[in-house]
Amino acid sequence: LKLASLASRLLPRRVYAAAMVKGHAFRKQWKEARKQKHRRASSRVKSLKRKTFEQRQQEKRALDDVRRKSAELLEAKKQIKKAKAKKREEKKRRKEENDIKSGKYQVIKHTEKIRKWHKSAKKTLKTMSAEQIDSLLGR
Repeated sequence: LKLASLASRLLPRRVYAAAMVKGHAFRKQWKEARKQKHRRASSRVKSLKRKTFEQRQQEKRALDDVRRKSAELLEAKKQIKKAKAKKREEKKRRKEENDIKSGKYQVIKHTEKIRKWHKSAKKTLKTMSAEQIDSLLGR
């Protein structure tokens, strides 16, 4: 009896690890072949070729040049935009001034009836200083 138990412990048993595993009823071999293997991360990681200090410095300088150039272009773009906005504002101011000079105006001295006007009529009304009125009437 002892000899049989000893022999059973020493003799290799069949292990169906590939086909049947505890907790999995059936594993297809073609599916298992396509799965990733469970390996240590250190075996998966491949070391990269390290760049030399000179190469890193050269890349850094090139990147700095590109950044500086893009900043210059952006600044130039901003300047152009500001100049256009200033020009547009000046043109708008001149246009309003010329509209005032070329328009026909009446000086309203009795303002009691203005309250009864419609909203659109009130929008056409402009209040001006005495100097502006004198300049319009004098032309």
